[in-house]
Amino acid sequence: MIKLSPRLQIIYDMVPKCGTVADVGCDHGYLTISLLENHIVNKAIAMDVNKGPLESAKVNVGQANLLDQVSFRLSDGLAKLAEAEADVICICGMGGALIKRILDARLMVAKSAKALILEPQSEYKALREYLVDNGFQFLDESLCTEEGKIYPIMKVTFSGEHTELSDAELEYGPIIIEKSPDLLQSLLEKNKREYTSILNKLESLQGEKVTDPIQHRKAILLNELELIKQVELKRRKSHG
Repeated sequence: MIKLSPRLQIIYDMVPKCGTVADVGCDHGYLTISLLENHIVNKAIAMDVNKGPLESAKVNVGQANLLDQVSFRLSDGLAKLAEAEADVICICGMGGALIKRILDARLMVAKSAKALILEPQSEYKALREYLVDNGFQFLDESLCTEEGKIYPIMKVTFSGEHTELSDAELEYGPIIIEKSPDLLQSLLEKNKREYTSILNKLESLQGEKVTDPIQHRKAILLNELELIKQVELKRRKSHG
């Protein structure tokens, strides 16, 4: 049996029992193997844009005696996946901008799945904005930590309805804010320290010529700090 990392375990736990899962950017294939071994899915489609990870996944799947249940595809994102071919699509361990590009290139394929499990490692707000603008609804969210960094994991489905989210919810996740895990407070404190430090450095330039880009950067940082205050206030209310 494969022992998953804490990050992959959270992704695994979000996958509902279904017929077929597509693992985009499958890496070593550990998620695919674990889902099959525990009978969460009946079949899997392991996909990667590079031959190396795909071959590595194939070796690992073979060692687990699961080759008859897995299709391996060299694919740029969802390019080699047909509409409604996968019940669940996992796109994890890459930048939010890349995930957005992958979804946008084959949006009808993404919409045809019952659920998408996404783990962006940057550009979280832009990805959430894209999902909301294209009619996806958030089913679940969680936070994970790996190598000292904190990442969100989100489970969404296409509903065709537009969900109104605040700037704070777009930045930190509506369900993450609602659940209010301890890791959220760690993330807020980390961001607050980082933004305050940068803002103090910019403030020290007041005696010098302050350019429009610096003023713009300060405004962005002040807005980010305000969003943190809003989330912290909601956390305090939810914790009584």
